[in-house]
Amino acid sequence: MTNSWQTGAEQRPTRDVAAGADDSRSGPPSRADLLEAVVAALDATGQRWAWQGDAGASERWAADTGPKDLDIWYAAPPAPGDPIDVLARTYAGARVAEAHDPRRLRHVSLSVETTTGPAVVDVTHGDLCVGPVLLVPAGQATIDTGTHRLTGAAATADLLVRPVLRGRLPEPERLAEARAAWDAADPRHRQEFVWRLTKQLGARVAADLVAVAGGAEPDPRLPLRARVRLAARSLAPSVVGSTWAQRRSVLPAAGAAGPLGLRVRGVVVALVGTDGSGKSTVADGLHERLHRYGLPTSAAYFGMARGNLPGVALARRLLGVGSTAPAAPAASAAAPAPTGTPASPGEGAPADHRALRRAAAWFYAGEYLWRYLRSVAPAVARRRVVIADRWVYDLRESPWPGSRAARVAEFVVPAPDILVLPDAPDELIHRRKPERSRAEQAGQQQRFRELLTEHPARCAEIVVDTSGDTADPLAPLVAAVVQAAHGPRRRRR
Repeated sequence: MTNSWQTGAEQRPTRDVAAGADDSRSGPPSRADLLEAVVAALDATGQRWAWQGDAGASERWAADTGPKDLDIWYAAPPAPGDPIDVLARTYAGARVAEAHDPRRLRHVSLSVETTTGPAVVDVTHGDLCVGPVLLVPAGQATIDTGTHRLTGAAATADLLVRPVLRGRLPEPERLAEARAAWDAADPRHRQEFVWRLTKQLGARVAADLVAVAGGAEPDPRLPLRARVRLAARSLAPSVVGSTWAQRRSVLPAAGAAGPLGLRVRGVVVALVGTDGSGKSTVADGLHERLHRYGLPTSAAYFGMARGNLPGVALARRLLGVGSTAPAAPAASAAAPAPTGTPASPGEGAPADHRALRRAAAWFYAGEYLWRYLRSVAPAVARRRVVIADRWVYDLRESPWPGSRAARVAEFVVPAPDILVLPDAPDELIHRRKPERSRAEQAGQQQRFRELLTEHPARCAEIVVDTSGDTADPLAPLVAAVVQAAHGPRRRRR
């Protein structure tokens, strides 16, 4: 497997989900191991950082098995080499939520497979915010460098104001910590904090929050009133554009929530490759891993060997055509055509039944659309991960190479979210399926490798090593699927 999610020699950092996993690991980490790696990655940057939440939140997260986030504040904006980037590369983590607009909270959520299920690390970058409400600028956030805990007004903002704006009153222990931090806060920081809250949330809500921080009993209706002010702030002309851009994360997930509690959508994963490349093995492994993750899956077949339109099957029987696949080249034929270049219409096909083969190509184009509408689209609508054995790209070579039907099929059938090529050395592929010549198999596999360089998928193209030399070859693929499930559906370019 390549060390970054790439196809051939070309990388796609803007569309690939993450860098490849560290293949030296023999399995997923425990939560304790992941917590240790998080601390090491944060300390290595030399930037200021702190835990969010009450004391002991990180230890409880390490002992937990649920989807609750490990919340961290990090002073610097996202950049290559930051803690999230390091963790994604090391553990093939999936970025399940991202927000980088400076008018709102900036954060990245990374989901990592652990021995007890998926675990989420959420890093807030720069200013402490809730949505578009600025609580404390990054430059005023004070921390205890020994415990990596927020202090002063920043701690009060995190422990009291943040949960209230999210619709709940803090637990007594957390509230006590917020009050102690408020008492110890710098008077100037307290004054500026009150001014910011008043400006953004109104005098009444700000006064109630300050009163609670000073020891007053919280009004049970305070979270509702604060949420109303937050919604009004989110729709202000200066920030409504950023609110709309992040509507998937702003609106409650409700029935669209996945195993992490975040909104998910259906994902189409298409596996391509010559016979013997390992498509079935990768598909079976992906089904199992996604089930463990909590994502439902469905299978679909897009090959030409079965499930054909009745018209194609009838034509085979009446005209005595045993297959619509191109005939193998004769032993005396010259060297095969260069890979990656479609053959001219009819090249390599037997002279008889040319008209039938041309017609069959169009039958298959229609059938591909029919299969998609019949089995794939309904599963995607139910937010399932559809793992398809082959895709419409087979029509480029069979039954009539170079037919316009292939281009039409690729246009009318939506592109898969993730295109996967199981790959191994040509010699190994041929040993697995020796029914065809080694040269024919190698040529077809090379054309699939070149297909990936066209970047036809919506989200990512991934090569999965099926040679057995990679410790966990499926880890980056699982991360890609998880990230695609939590991201918006991209339009075809």
